[in-house]
Amino acid sequence: MSNQVQVSLKEEQDRLWRLFHSHKNEMIVTKSGRKMFPKLEYVIRGLNQNKLYAMMLHIEQSDDCRYKFSSGEWMKSGKAEQHKEPKKLWHPDGVRSGKDWMVNPICFDRVKITNSVDSSNASMIFLHSMHKYTPVLSVYESQSETPMGIPQPSTRLVTSVRLDYTEFIAVTAYQNDAVIKLKIQFNPFAKGFREGSQGDRKRSSPSADDSTTDESSSQVSSPQPKKSRTASVSPPLMPRLPPPIFPNSHFPTSSPINPFIYTLPYFTQFTSGVLPPNPFPFPLGFPCFSPLSFPPQPSVKVEEKDQEEIEPEINVV
Repeated sequence: MSNQVQVSLKEEQDRLWRLFHSHKNEMIVTKSGRKMFPKLEYVIRGLNQNKLYAMMLHIEQSDDCRYKFSSGEWMKSGKAEQHKEPKKLWHPDGVRSGKDWMVNPICFDRVKITNSVDSSNASMIFLHSMHKYTPVLSVYESQSETPMGIPQPSTRLVTSVRLDYTEFIAVTAYQNDAVIKLKIQFNPFAKGFREGSQGDRKRSSPSADDSTTDESSSQVSSPQPKKSRTASVSPPLMPRLPPPIFPNSHFPTSSPINPFIYTLPYFTQFTSGVLPPNPFPFPLGFPCFSPLSFPPQPSVKVEEKDQEEIEPEINVV
């Protein structure tokens, strides 16, 4: 049976893996985990359409050497770190018929590689930096449709496939400029290396404040209705009065009168030209005050309140 099973990569990914392999492919490992590029998308042929199978992936160490990048090339630099047994990940589709597995490529795009030993994420595989690895696909035949979290006694290994050109060196930062250029050219997510990346475009593009209203601009523009309401209820200016009788009077005479600081009877008598016996509590002089000399009177506050009921302020959350 195993001799009839044929495993290869999807045509597009196969071409990319071979291209990267010609420059000694590198894969980034991080504590938070990083997906591999090119992708592992296998195409399988020769399975029994009516039998049940499960697919498993693990990444094994290629040799017992540690590597370093020097003078533009990779070279061995000593003995490899001690490795534990490789972590094995079952394909999330579980157990499926041979017919189902052969319809579409078998993709392990959820797998991430990490250099964190303490990572408990089920989809992450720990790798040592500066070591060489090779992905391995294993095909198991199953007698039931139960999830393949743990191989059952009835589970039988059909075949394991190692494709030499999928070999790579795990690194925390790319070393070879040729590999960097290939990642930029073919990986749509390699934005950190591109000129004119998204961050640069944001800095060179017009600011959002120029075309939209954000919270800060709303806060600046919101007091404007208050100013217009205050101006609309200001009292009218009265004509200037003649100077006081006594020159030593210290009351200002250059500002217009504010009729709202006096009671209505006195004001009407004054405007009609007939003054009461003692119209004002000031000795023979008529004080004139600027509208800004006193706080807003109750009548003004009432009008502002009415205006606010008509046009409530917009609070920016």
